[in-house]
Amino acid sequence: MLNRVARAAVARTAQPALLRGLIFTETGAAMTPHHTKRKGKRYCYYTSMDVIRKRPAAELRGPQRLPGAMVEDAVIGEIRRMLRTPEVAARTSRAVRKERPDLDETTVVAALAQFDDLWKALIPAEQARIVQLLVARITVSEAGLAIDLRHNGLGAIATLMAPPKKEVA
Repeated sequence: MLNRVARAAVARTAQPALLRGLIFTETGAAMTPHHTKRKGKRYCYYTSMDVIRKRPAAELRGPQRLPGAMVEDAVIGEIRRMLRTPEVAARTSRAVRKERPDLDETTVVAALAQFDDLWKALIPAEQARIVQLLVARITVSEAGLAIDLRHNGLGAIATLMAPPKKEVA
């Protein structure tokens, strides 16, 4: 029989939390992934460490528990929207040119446009890795989500999605 720590490790690797280590409340408290099972169905959510540590309710601001699927869908939707903006495309193009001078801005924009296809083809662990590359921090407040992107991560993703470098003989 597996001990408690081993079972927890198996559960984490089987279903990696997409936003682990990235999501925080507006007071700066980390939100950690949790799940419960009811009638054979698994429900995932993110809970503030303030709630877990039972801090006084008077000190809490903003949402303290969020449904995992809802937050993750919102973050992925925002990443998709950001990748389509001209500012992000230009910034990514500049970052990519340092490593791959053969790629012009049109090629980088085309590669970023393929993000949806790439996302659908990835397994959950790879999706979590991509989110870790792209997102620096997510702050949850009553006003909504604030997502800070990693610009160097954008360059890495665009380089991965761009056509391979042509070898000169």
